[in-house]
Amino acid sequence: MKKNRTAIILVIILSSIAFWLIINKRDGTIKETLRDFAVTDTASINKIFLADKNGNSITLERQAKGNWTVNGKYNVRPDALQTLLNTIKKIDVKEPIGKNAQDNVIKRLAAKAVKCEIYQNNKLAKAYYIGTETPDQTGTYMILIDLETMKPSAKAFITYIPGFQGYLTTRYFVEERGWRDRTVFQYIPNEIVSVKVEAPSNPEYNYELSVKGNNDYQVKMLSNNQLLNNLDILNVKQYLSYFQQLNFESFEVDLKPYQIDSVLKQRPLNILTVTDIKGNKNQVRFYPRKNFKRTEGNDGKPLPFDPERMDAVLDNGKDFVMVQFYVFGKVLPAADYFQKKIQQMETGSGKTKNKP
Repeated sequence: MKKNRTAIILVIILSSIAFWLIINKRDGTIKETLRDFAVTDTASINKIFLADKNGNSITLERQAKGNWTVNGKYNVRPDALQTLLNTIKKIDVKEPIGKNAQDNVIKRLAAKAVKCEIYQNNKLAKAYYIGTETPDQTGTYMILIDLETMKPSAKAFITYIPGFQGYLTTRYFVEERGWRDRTVFQYIPNEIVSVKVEAPSNPEYNYELSVKGNNDYQVKMLSNNQLLNNLDILNVKQYLSYFQQLNFESFEVDLKPYQIDSVLKQRPLNILTVTDIKGNKNQVRFYPRKNFKRTEGNDGKPLPFDPERMDAVLDNGKDFVMVQFYVFGKVLPAADYFQKKIQQMETGSGKTKNKP
């Protein structure tokens, strides 16, 4: 009986010790690791602050109208913002960092990392540092920040997005220009009053398309004020629809400021001016772009200019960007694009469409 009592007491004591260890280990793990990086309710996020160790920073903020701005000056690229919000929502811990490597990773994070602060309804909800990629480039070193002390936690982790092969560092960039919306023209057709297309080296080809009313259009050659006849209404409507979304590819980074100044002193290839129903004019000047890729012509020699891209100066005159011929060539056609072709006219008059 005495042995049984002793055994029971021993079991109770051991159980109590085990329970105490489990509770304290659990509490200690939570305070020590801080591994919850994700913010699942991205709809409530209204501000994201990013800053690097070199003093560069950007603030992405949702405005009352629902649009996002970068540093309160420019609209944000929708694709870049969506990628970041998706990352914030789905980011997870891939694995902890071993004890031997922990100190080195934390030192690297202290020397070279991007700080991210996420605000929900104007209240700081999450903060962490984003480091470099892992050697196999499938994970990213990160460490959470304690929101009470604003100091990094004791442990860093390797993070990832389940199902995505790659690292996340590049999604948290602090370059203002990289976040800016790349829209050049964005009009629905009934917002356009006129479109002027000019070729300074060949002024005889300059023309202006004017919208007079519903299905009522006019194309005037600017060299002699002559109006084009036999307009193809479908072609005009198709042309105006192109302006619903035209974006530049990127800011021109291959040219130094003095080289840009040299380009701007040249005569533009084309000048495109769109006037909207409010009287606002949006003008873009296009210039030949240097052939940095050394693309060769039919003779095997490098072409002097890029056959696929142009440089352009946007309406504010400050932004020097690169655009694709594939995108903007369709809004710089010759005036006869808007005229009915001979076969169309013959068909309309009752004649056979195919010539003998």
